[in-house]
Amino acid sequence: MFVELNANLSEIIVNWLDEVESGVKLFEERQLENMPNGTIAETSGHWRHHKGAVREQDDLMHIDIYEMSNTGYMRYITKSLMGRDVSFFRQQCPKDGLTEAHRHGYVEIAYVVKGTLRQNIIGIDEEFHAGEVCVIGQNSVHQDYLTYSDAVVIFMGIANELFERRDMFGQRFNKSQDFFRKIVIQKKKNLKFLRFSPRQENAEEFESILSEIILENRYMRTGYVHIVTGLLERLNDVLFSQYQISMSQKEQSQVRKLLFDDVVDYIEANYATVSLDDLCDQFSYNTYYFNRLIKENTGLTYSEYLCKVRLDKAAYYLKTTDDPIENIALRVGYTNQGFFYQKFQERFGVSPKKYRS
Repeated sequence: MFVELNANLSEIIVNWLDEVESGVKLFEERQLENMPNGTIAETSGHWRHHKGAVREQDDLMHIDIYEMSNTGYMRYITKSLMGRDVSFFRQQCPKDGLTEAHRHGYVEIAYVVKGTLRQNIIGIDEEFHAGEVCVIGQNSVHQDYLTYSDAVVIFMGIANELFERRDMFGQRFNKSQDFFRKIVIQKKKNLKFLRFSPRQENAEEFESILSEIILENRYMRTGYVHIVTGLLERLNDVLFSQYQISMSQKEQSQVRKLLFDDVVDYIEANYATVSLDDLCDQFSYNTYYFNRLIKENTGLTYSEYLCKVRLDKAAYYLKTTDDPIENIALRVGYTNQGFFYQKFQERFGVSPKKYRS
């Protein structure tokens, strides 16, 4: 395991597949209900296939992983969080076949480690590429294409209970993150899916957390359930802070407003020292985006808005404290006294001394 902690996500997955496959003493041939008719799979004795078009979650989380070759040969494992058995199957897939149409009673997150994932979601074909994440709505009937291409895909079924624990997930969410949380878990009938694409060229942190989740779930050491739960919270934070979300114009507008509220709160809490670089680090957008966001909501540039906040704070302290004006200037972020006096005069039409009197 310690060697695997230094391995990348693809290596960890392939190692797990190899280990499970080599450990199967006897394969059984059977038709899997969720696969196209006529496709015979070799399954482990622990194989638990899905039944019916509505799939319910019977554990806090389960992980399904498949590896597909360019000849259509698939290896597939599934493991629940609390269960010790790992189910495995392998089969030659029919070219461009489709899995059974189904929907979930839980949150499903699909991550494309390698290659592409093609799905038919409510009658519309969608394709997800390496590094992208798909969150499927609970009422979205969908199918997976069995494409002849090298691909590795992870599916995580996560019980709503984990997302609904306010003590665990909700308390540290900002407004825009909580908006998406509610979209995902509240069974919105109009949600088909959400596509998340990394803002940077790679998704190293996201994959690192996924690797830890897989290893903890695989080896089930003492305390692993709590560790996995914490890692899911961290994964959620990375997803909403480092990924770009595709959504409707109405949802985009809502999120931009919520993000602006988050930015305002952050500036209010850090007005003396905040910079645009701080905002970029905190919310993972570039300086141009924040300038545009603030301008469209206030009519002011970032610098003008920050100046307004600082001067309003200075005016408040002038009226409510006996602190020296020089100290108040420093307190609100002005190290140049002359510049502070100039800006205060421009905003309020009087000097700080006269404003206080």
